[in-house]
Amino acid sequence: MIFDYTFFYIESNIICIIIFLMMVLKELSVAGRQAKQLVFLNICFSNIIYFLSDIGWVQVLNGLIPRTRLLVSVFNITNSVVLSLITGFWFIYVELSQGEKYITRTRQRIYILLPAMVSTVLNIVLFAFFPNAVMDAEYNIKGSYNIFFLSIPVMYIILSCVRTIIRAFRRENYAVRGQYLTCAVYPMIISLFGVIQTLWFKAPVFCFASTLMILYIYIVSLHDQVSIDDLTRLNNRNQLKKYVVSESGKAGGDKTERYVLMIDLNKFKEINDQYGHVEGDYALRRAADALRSACSSCDLKTFIARYGGDEFIIVTKTGDESKVKALCTGIKDEMIRLNMEAGAKYDLTASIGYSSYSGDIFAFQNALTKADEALYEEKKHRR
Repeated sequence: MIFDYTFFYIESNIICIIIFLMMVLKELSVAGRQAKQLVFLNICFSNIIYFLSDIGWVQVLNGLIPRTRLLVSVFNITNSVVLSLITGFWFIYVELSQGEKYITRTRQRIYILLPAMVSTVLNIVLFAFFPNAVMDAEYNIKGSYNIFFLSIPVMYIILSCVRTIIRAFRRENYAVRGQYLTCAVYPMIISLFGVIQTLWFKAPVFCFASTLMILYIYIVSLHDQVSIDDLTRLNNRNQLKKYVVSESGKAGGDKTERYVLMIDLNKFKEINDQYGHVEGDYALRRAADALRSACSSCDLKTFIARYGGDEFIIVTKTGDESKVKALCTGIKDEMIRLNMEAGAKYDLTASIGYSSYSGDIFAFQNALTKADEALYEEKKHRR
């Protein structure tokens, strides 16, 4: 009976390892990997190491490998350290995915992994110099060690969940709120399964749950590649089309007016020509930040997308045109403010045109045309 269970446990971990290896091979075949993809690879490799260590540990527990102080120490140190790294890398991955700028710096990522590094040192010290604190005379792990074993991973999970939930309920993120909440809920589910497996070691639930979570995140990341603009981290044109179609289906008897705003940066070509395309990219990111900031501070639910080049589109649902006008003013003011804070040597301003529509997809096309005409009327007026 014990042999059958051990074989099932090992087989389950091997299947999960194969799934992770498939994702790793796919990611390694991609040229020009970004920081987020590299962190994802670290998560995959860490999971593989954890499952391999877990295979050894289950054999020790069931007597297929001699229970020695060295083996018990090695497998438990490995499991604890790697689990801390998995959750630490997960925290970094979520922060990068959700556009947090501070995490793009290598030094910041190292700081975030410091608790995992400290955990590594403490584990080695405990098992090497204070074995009685973690093991009994027969080399069974004491229950109190489980608190230490789970403390760092749980800390990373809680921080990640709290920060993600806060971001999910910002006004500018309401269109992707479901994705954000998924990122918050999934780690909590994994933590629950991890606790169950730690306290009730009867099935390899952690490896299945962890693999399914990462596989889901991997699928979502593939979706992001075709729906999120890589430069500004706003929705792209393809996602805008999906959103408009979705809203059209919801419209039904809803008589609330909707507005489409078209935003175009003024003299953007001159910024590229005079300061280079790299600076032009900075200007586009700054403009995207201004749109997010203005939308988050207004009393409207908004969907923001990069339409192409230096053009952006905002869709909002309101019957109050004065709020739309206030949003236009807020966008222009915020763009100037952020540009001044950045110390740019050029002006960053925008022209905005808007038009209302009923929510119908065909009405949206007409509204987009009218917003475009209003935009160029404003540009003509500026000249």
